[in-house]
Amino acid sequence: MTKTLVINYTPRNGSYTKILFDEFVKLTKEKTELIHLDLSQTPPDLLLVENLNLIMEWNNGKRDFSESELSLLSNHHGYINQLLQADNIVVAFPIYNFTLPASVKAWIDAIVVSDKTFSFSPEIGFKGLCNDKKALSIIVSGFDYSNSDDVKEFASSTIKQNFDFMGITLEQILAFGVDQNRDRLDSILNKAKSEIRDLVDSWFSN
Repeated sequence: MTKTLVINYTPRNGSYTKILFDEFVKLTKEKTELIHLDLSQTPPDLLLVENLNLIMEWNNGKRDFSESELSLLSNHHGYINQLLQADNIVVAFPIYNFTLPASVKAWIDAIVVSDKTFSFSPEIGFKGLCNDKKALSIIVSGFDYSNSDDVKEFASSTIKQNFDFMGITLEQILAFGVDQNRDRLDSILNKAKSEIRDLVDSWFSN
C-alpha cells in the first residue's frame, strides 16, 4: 500500500481549510497508509543561530557531526525522513498576509536540503531528488485573489517553486474568497471538494 504524508496547518476554530483537509483524509483512509503531521501542534524548528549554521555546514559537505549537533538537527531530519518515505504529500493551509503561515514555511525550510531532496553540481546545476512522488496543496483564502489585479498572493507560487525544486510535481486546489463571498461559501467549498474527489480518483485508481 502506498504511503501518503498528510500535513495540515488548521489551528482556527471552524477552519475551512480543515474541512477540505478532512475531506481528503475521509476519501483516502482506505486507499493508502496515512501519515499525519499537524504543523500547528508540532511546528518545525525555526532557522536560528545554531541549527541554521549546522544546516549550512551540511549543505557544504560536512557529515561528521557530534551527538549534540545531531540532536540539534534531529527536528529537521525527522521531517526530511517523513517526506522521503512517502509516495504522496498533501499540504493544507490558509493564506496569512499574502503568503504561507510561518509553520508551513518552517516545514519547507526543514525539508529543502542538499543531498536529501536536491543536489547541486557545477556541471548540471540544481537537480531535484524526489521525482518519484506526487503532491497536492490545498490552499484557502478569505480574499479572492483570482479576481484581483492589485492585491496578489505568494503562497501558491512559493510552495510550487519549492516542490518543483525538489523534483515533485505539485497539483493545487485553491478555495479563494471564503470570507469575501459569504453568499457563495457553500459553492466555493463544494467546488474544492469536487476537485479533491477527482484527484483522489486519479491518484488511487487501482
